[in-house]
Formats: sequence, C-alpha cells, structure tokens
Amino acid sequence: MAYITAKDVQAIRNELKAEFKDFKFGVRKGAGSLSVTVTVKQGPTDFSDITERDGYAQINQYWLDRTGEHKAFFEKVIEIVKTAPMRGEGYHANKGWYDNSDAMTDYFDTAYYFDVNVGEWNKPYKVAA
Repeated sequence: MAYITAKDVQAIRNELKAEFKDFKFGVRKGAGSLSVTVTVKQGPTDFSDITERDGYAQINQYWLDRTGEHKAFFEKVIEIVKTAPMRGEGYHANKGWYDNSDAMTDYFDTAYYFDVNVGEWNKPYKVAA
C-alpha cells in the first residue's frame, strides 16, 4: 500500500538540496500520505524548451526522453525521490522504493506515488543565476 511519511519527504528534500545547490525545490507530501510532489521552482537552467508558455511542465517519469537535453537532470531527481527515504529515518528506511503494480489486472502496489514538476500552474519556474 502506498504510504510516505514526513521524515521520508524530509530525506528527499535534504538530498535534493545537497545534490543541486543552485536550485530551489518545493517538496511536499500529498493528501492521505500516498504521494510526494517535487517542484523545481528556481535555478540556473533554462527549461523553456519543455515548459508551457506559463513556465510550467509536468515531468512524466516514463517519458524522460521528451525532456531533451534535461534528461540527465530529471533522471537524477527521480533517483533521489526513489532512494533518499531508504537512507533516512522514516517508514521506508532500509526498505527501498518499489512498484509491483499491474494495470492489466487493476492491481496497484507501490511504495508511494510521486510527481515531478517544473514550476507550478500559478507560479512559473524562474531562471536565476
């Protein structure tokens, strides 16, 4: 059953800050403790080639090729989202992220769900040196 704690979310936030010192991230736990949302809010990289005109983009973890030259950046962000809670003190410490879901049989079993965004729908990503 999908579940993530505040300590797991804090572990993700801390590792993102350590790995990407020039970026500002928003990391928050979703309603019901089922998911975590990571938002890239500000940084030195220009993501205008993948964002909408309003400075917002949802990143699909299964279609990272669509992020073009930013693919390696998002692969690292997703790796941290999946592995940081293992090294923290929360529910997933020493357990690891998994996804045993099978949509064909309507069976969903994952450690937790996650979303990665560039900017927010009402607050665009900012390029800052």
